[in-house]
Amino acid sequence: MFKLGIIGSDNTHADAFAKLLNFPDEKTGEFLFPDFKVTSIFGLDKKRTEEVATNGKIDTIVEKPEDMMGKVDAVMVVFRHGDLHMKYALPFIEAGVTTWIDKPFTVKREDALTIFKAAQKHNTLISGGSSLKHVYDVHMIKSAVENGSRIGKVKTAVINYSASLTSEYAGLFFYGPHLSEMTLKAFGYDAKSVFARENNGCITAILQYDKYQITMNFLPESWQSLAILYGDKGVMVREIDITGCYKLEFDRFAELMRTKKPVETYDELYAPVDLLNCIMESLETKKEVEIKGLKI
Repeated sequence: MFKLGIIGSDNTHADAFAKLLNFPDEKTGEFLFPDFKVTSIFGLDKKRTEEVATNGKIDTIVEKPEDMMGKVDAVMVVFRHGDLHMKYALPFIEAGVTTWIDKPFTVKREDALTIFKAAQKHNTLISGGSSLKHVYDVHMIKSAVENGSRIGKVKTAVINYSASLTSEYAGLFFYGPHLSEMTLKAFGYDAKSVFARENNGCITAILQYDKYQITMNFLPESWQSLAILYGDKGVMVREIDITGCYKLEFDRFAELMRTKKPVETYDELYAPVDLLNCIMESLETKKEVEIKGLKI
């Protein structure tokens, strides 16, 4: 049995993962991950932490995250604000404890680099990011891009998801990672540059690749996500259904835990952080910004 600790109780993701692992499936009565259980939780708000622990059948609330050391096999860092992720993840990474970090992986590029260097030094497995990059429709879009399908070679595309510059949790870095990660997963991690503009709270970012350009629309309070792919033989319109995203995401983390092999590269974890920072720079400078990628 793999014992997991959740760090951060403010996010609804804490509830979602606790219920996913600690409760049987409503349809089958069987546990989806019988070899995993959330056994400990830490949060900054006592009342909220107690609520998550009660509702998620989590046995132990710890006063300090380090109280989990030696009692869990892995931790999931799920604070809403990405600026908290490096601070709370690093002690576990340095102790060799497998660590999953929620979206945004980090807000600052340098925080991500610190995590990668620590993981390399201590030979610690890490994973994380947005759950939406794992959903079926994103992989279908990726397949259309790579294999052509009936629309032929993709020339350009449009994709959207909800996000806001005014979120108290680092603005665009709160929900923006969902769109950035879906886009990169579907169209590739080798984007060259981005140009972004804002109008009435909506952000349009044009992501340039060698083969095509992708228009990303970050739309406040717009929960319906859609991708339109324009190929040289036709057009593909696909709504992105995010149902079951937590289960799909944990499938990958469970694979990492069971095999002790990475399921994502550092480049894949870093790229969404880098892209959002480039988008913010483009908004501020009103210029196209080169995406330089990971260098460690």
